[in-house]
Amino acid sequence: MKVEVFDDWQSIGHFLLGVSSVFIPQIFYIFLAYELIEFCLKKGKKREKAQNFIGDLLEFFLGVGITALSMSFL
Repeated sequence: MKVEVFDDWQSIGHFLLGVSSVFIPQIFYIFLAYELIEFCLKKGKKREKAQNFIGDLLEFFLGVGITALSMSFL
């Protein structure tokens, strides 16, 4: 399975949501719930593969991780 990260314009949104979730933790729960629901609905219709779902989560958590590390250095 090949996971593609930052493969479309929505990837920037996932990253930025990850950045903002460090400051507003509720965004984390909303994003995770949205991604799970989207994956379950689209997988049933064969419109989204597991690697796309994993890629979206990686983009989000890259934003969280980079921001958290940056904030810890300040």
